[in-house]
Amino acid sequence: MTGTLRIFPDPRMILRFLAALALGAAGGAAFWAIGAPLPWVLGAMSACAAGSIVGLPIAASSATRRPMSAVIGVVLGSAFHPGLMTQAAEWIVPIALLPLFLASAAFLCVLYFRRVARFDPPTAYFAGMPGGIAEMVLMGAERGADERMVGLIHGARIFLVVFILPFLIRAFEADVHAPVLAPPMLTEATGWPLLFWGLGCVIVGGAIGRALRLPAWHLMGPLFASALVHLTGLSDFHIPAWAIAAAQVGLGATIGCRFVGLDLRTLTRTLLLAAGSTAILLVITFGWAFAIGWATGLNPALVALAYSPGGVAEMSMVALSLTLEAGFVIVHHLVRVMLVIVGAPLSFRIMGAAR
Repeated sequence: MTGTLRIFPDPRMILRFLAALALGAAGGAAFWAIGAPLPWVLGAMSACAAGSIVGLPIAASSATRRPMSAVIGVVLGSAFHPGLMTQAAEWIVPIALLPLFLASAAFLCVLYFRRVARFDPPTAYFAGMPGGIAEMVLMGAERGADERMVGLIHGARIFLVVFILPFLIRAFEADVHAPVLAPPMLTEATGWPLLFWGLGCVIVGGAIGRALRLPAWHLMGPLFASALVHLTGLSDFHIPAWAIAAAQVGLGATIGCRFVGLDLRTLTRTLLLAAGSTAILLVITFGWAFAIGWATGLNPALVALAYSPGGVAEMSMVALSLTLEAGFVIVHHLVRVMLVIVGAPLSFRIMGAAR
C-alpha cells in the first residue's frame, strides 16, 4: 500500500508549490513593472528566495518541476531553425576552446574552495566543477564529498549567475534590449496545430529522454524533439508568450526554493562562498568571451552566455529574452554538460592517483 501511495504526488507538496508559483508570479510582475531584464525568472526567483529565507510555506520538488521543464524544453527547441546549421562553421572556434575554458575555470574554483572555503578535497573539487547540480552532487557523493554543501554551492551559483548576468549583458552590449517576454513571433501560434506539436514534443521527447537516460531527461527530451521538428522544417510552431511567462515563473520559483529550510547562518555562508566562485567564473567567462569575439567576430555577449556558468535552461532563456541566438547558447551548454560529465570523474581519478 505504501509503495502505491508513493506514485502520487504529495498533496501538501503540490499546495506548497502552488504557493511558490503565486509568490513567484507576484515577484515577476513587480520586476516586469520596473523594466528588469528577464523579469519573470528574476522576479520569481527573488521572491521565492526571500520567502524561503523567512520561512513561508513554499517548496519545489522534482515532480513539480518536470511539467515546467518540459515546456521550457519545447520553447528552447523552437529556437532552432533550418538555417541555423549554415552558421555552424562559426561555432568551431568557441566549441574547440570550450575544454580549455572549463579547465581554467575549474582549476581556479577548486583552488578557491580549497584555500578560502577550506573544503575537503572531494567537496572542493565537485563544488568547483562548472557542471549541473544533480550530476555534481551524485558524483561527489560517490567519491566522499559533502553532497549537501556541493548542492548548496551550485544552487547559489546558479542563483547569482542568473540574477547578475542579464544586467552585465545589458551593460556590455549596448544593442541588446530585453523584451518583456520573448520575440513577438512567439505570441502568434494558437489552435490545434500548436497543441498537437507542443504536446507531441513533450510526450515523445520525454519518453525518449527517459528511455535513453539523458541528464535532466524531462528537459532534454522535449528540447531535442522540438529542435528536430524545427530543424527539419516539419513545423515552425512557437509556444505562446503567456505559456513562456508561466514556465519562466516556474523556473525562477524552483531556483528560489532551493534555499528552503536553511538557517540564516548557513545561507549567509553559502551565498558568500558562492559569490566568490561566481565572481571568478564571470571574470573568466567575459575574458574568454571578449577574446573569442575579437578573434572570430562573434558577438561577445552571445559567447558570454554560451560560456557562462549557469544551467542550460537558465542561460538559454536569458538568450531568448535578450533576442540573441539561443541555438548557439544551447549547443555550447550541451557540449559543456557532456564534457564535465565525462571529464570530471576522470580528472578526479587521475588527481587521486597522483597524490
